[in-house]
Amino acid sequence: MLVVSQSILVTGLPVDLETLRLLQAISRSGSLGRAATSVGISQQAASSRITGAERRLGRTLLVRSRAGSALTEHGLLLCEWGRPLLDAATTFERSLHTLMTGASDALLVAASQTVSEALMPRWMTAAADRVRVRLESGNSDWVVDEVRSGRAHLGFTETPDEADGLATTVLGVDELLIVVSPGHAWASRSEPVTAADLASTPLVSRESGSGTRRTLELALGIDPALMAEPAAQLSSTGAIRAAIAGGVGPGVISSLLVEDDLRAGRLVTVPAAVDLRRPFRAVWSVGLSAGAQDLLAAIAASQHSPDSSPR
Repeated sequence: MLVVSQSILVTGLPVDLETLRLLQAISRSGSLGRAATSVGISQQAASSRITGAERRLGRTLLVRSRAGSALTEHGLLLCEWGRPLLDAATTFERSLHTLMTGASDALLVAASQTVSEALMPRWMTAAADRVRVRLESGNSDWVVDEVRSGRAHLGFTETPDEADGLATTVLGVDELLIVVSPGHAWASRSEPVTAADLASTPLVSRESGSGTRRTLELALGIDPALMAEPAAQLSSTGAIRAAIAGGVGPGVISSLLVEDDLRAGRLVTVPAAVDLRRPFRAVWSVGLSAGAQDLLAAIAASQHSPDSSPR
């Protein structure tokens, strides 16, 4: 893919796009070294970039420990505020790539965030010799809207709700976990957390329209308006993981997205007395293009591999 973002700066502001991209990579990986690798710079350069932004802002953005690196509250805020800007930059990059390569025949796929982060990289690799995929990411409601409007040829959702008027097939089942920071009162809890516990506790939550939030609302079996106000409402899984690890509150998140955090001890799972499973679905409008059929065939084949997911 053509990379142009390194030359794009937020003119006159103390934080540029590449620093925002680095902060989001840290929130996803929990490691400055892994984040530096993912954005294509050295760890020393990444550390210097963060230090420079902290100096210009007069705020600490990152806390380093033996367990890894975690964003501070100010770092999380920058991630949230910068996400629309990064999304726009990514769309601009892809549009330039299409203009310069004539890649107008790419399969436009809209995928929910859990699918985009945990599954699409492997699925796109599996289908690379069959179809060129252009991926856009949002929440499940957005995915359905993109497919219904014809802007996306194929969509992938993570919500229990059916997509009325669209064809659909279930690709697998995902399990959501209740997770807390190691210092949270629930971290040593032996009895399962009940629906009443979850409904009355301020949680670190996704926005309305996300499959994760909808799964939780249905599992609790009560009017969402009766649930406690969220401790934080964030639109990216990386920011949610960092907020939970930082002690903002408990959260409910896909098991596929917290494996590294659990192994490193940044997060702790809490037993649940409610069913928090939800399906991954492919959704499409009238007819499946050849490219969409090729992608779905590659996904089906990849799920029979030894490391296939979801489980």
